[in-house]
Amino acid sequence: MKQHRRLESTATDTFRKLQRGTLRYAAISEDEFRRIERDRERLIVTEGDAVLIGVPRSAALDLQYAFVGRDVFVRHFPEMLQRLLPSVKQDEAPLGARFRLTTRSDRPYIEPVLRAGAFELMREWLRMTLLELPDAGPPRDAVEPGFIVRGARLEDAEAIAELDAIAFASSFLTARAARDLIDEPHAVRLLEDTSTGEAAGFLRLRAQADGLGYVSDVAVHPDYQRRGLGEAMMRWALAWFREQGMRRAALTVSTGNGAAIALYRKLGFVDDGMGIDYRRPIDEEEVRQTLERQQTTHIRVRRRMGG
Repeated sequence: MKQHRRLESTATDTFRKLQRGTLRYAAISEDEFRRIERDRERLIVTEGDAVLIGVPRSAALDLQYAFVGRDVFVRHFPEMLQRLLPSVKQDEAPLGARFRLTTRSDRPYIEPVLRAGAFELMREWLRMTLLELPDAGPPRDAVEPGFIVRGARLEDAEAIAELDAIAFASSFLTARAARDLIDEPHAVRLLEDTSTGEAAGFLRLRAQADGLGYVSDVAVHPDYQRRGLGEAMMRWALAWFREQGMRRAALTVSTGNGAAIALYRKLGFVDDGMGIDYRRPIDEEEVRQTLERQQTTHIRVRRRMGG
């Protein structure tokens, strides 16, 4: 009997398309993609070979995308985004939608499209990777005399939001969003001054299924800096990753943060690419305000240039 060979669906499978785009950002595992495909299929938008996926993650909507080139992005991204956004609940992405550009040479073509869609520049970053976690034993909560790292509690949300605002120029973290982060299965840890009970810093960590431990945030209040606490927290994080079965670690750091880059290199991290992050609010009133602010800035720049 003649057997008919089963045709594979990889040519039309959306996850495969996500891996093939020449202009793309795909930091999503296949398991995570299949869950979204099964439970929230409206968060996946396609147009031919172009793919745009909204991934609710850490109180924000991470945009994963693949386009065969700049021209296709310019033509299709605005319409695809408008198809995606109505499926996003305001309370699942209070920090807005995040777009990550990893090919800086494409910036002159991509950024005008993003600005027209109410995206604003958050930061330019350097990705750094630690290829092998050190074997330093389990994490010790007493990281320095008088300071401990402990699990964050819901009542710490306001302190974490305040720390974030002080530490990061592009902070959008609210107390409400901080509470959402604390409720997630990822690790949010507070650095506490045991003599006063005050929050001196915080860590936000993510243990990924591919054996990668990701440091989403590490912050120390200015009043507690230059005491080695940032390094102590990072060493705690690396030990925690190893305890969770991770094999390596990664993070991104703003390109202008020379002190942090030097610390990460001291810990063994190596440079692993550069990119740019943009943010778009979900709330329509905030979208309107963003567009008005951009228009005002554009007019001021033209006047300075004599346009």
